[in-house]
Amino acid sequence: MTRYAAGVDIGGTSIKTGLFDTRLELVHRCATVDTTSQSSGDTLVEGVLASIEAGLSELGAKLADLAGIGIGSPGPLDLDQGIVLESPNVPMLNNFALRDSMSRAAGVPVWLDNDANVFVLGEAHQGVGKGYAYVLGVTLGTGFGWGIVFNGRVYHGATGTAAEYGPTVWREEGHTWEDDVSIQGLMRVYHDLGGSADSPEEVSRLAGNGDETARAAWQEYGRVLGLSLSHGVNLIDPHVVVVGGAMAGAWDHFSPSMLQTLRRNIFSMPREKLKVMPSKLGGLAALYGAASQVRMTDE
Repeated sequence: MTRYAAGVDIGGTSIKTGLFDTRLELVHRCATVDTTSQSSGDTLVEGVLASIEAGLSELGAKLADLAGIGIGSPGPLDLDQGIVLESPNVPMLNNFALRDSMSRAAGVPVWLDNDANVFVLGEAHQGVGKGYAYVLGVTLGTGFGWGIVFNGRVYHGATGTAAEYGPTVWREEGHTWEDDVSIQGLMRVYHDLGGSADSPEEVSRLAGNGDETARAAWQEYGRVLGLSLSHGVNLIDPHVVVVGGAMAGAWDHFSPSMLQTLRRNIFSMPREKLKVMPSKLGGLAALYGAASQVRMTDE
């Protein structure tokens, strides 16, 4: 009997779901679920489960063929209890026992982790970190998420909040890393320089066309990102740093200053050996990482 694992990636506007085989190969993309139309945690669980069941049906399988479900969710989370404590972009999940609710509805084991953690886990298993023991990853978007994978497993720390580095204040003005290494951070720098575009995509397009203000904004963004990453590299000494999220598409604009600053602030051995790369799996990384948590065998 063929067994499948479901990976679920919960976002503020949509929920992506995929079905994977025992080799962690994506065999089916299920129908996307609209997050904003869910009135409660229970209706969200029902919508995700319906998407999974429909996907299994298209593969000629049924729910009994599902080994388990892995979920990546915005946090913070109580990983021991499987509860979403607070999620400003997915408010119907606040203080909701997502893991156990999904498990009861589906009748299979469920694993829950932070969305940044499962992004890095996916890249460690099937992306640019495959084959490396120590992988550090960051996601760039409305927030600044971090994750650490050691030997194929997420490092959670004592309370499940390891690598929650974004909220750390790093400037006297009270700015956190997330304030500056995020969409709002880029746009603030760009507008302070006199730019008038309204989105990172437009700033990226302008930089590609040689606009000096846009190029300067991306250069400063990369500098701050590189400084932040140097702290993580000096602390855990990873083989690979993988960069993903909505902003990673502007890699060509911010990576030169990011790499220059990062390498200037780390030791000579990692400066020589460290690999820093954009995500290979892109928007599917979290699906792979979520599904990789499922314990699955062919029967």
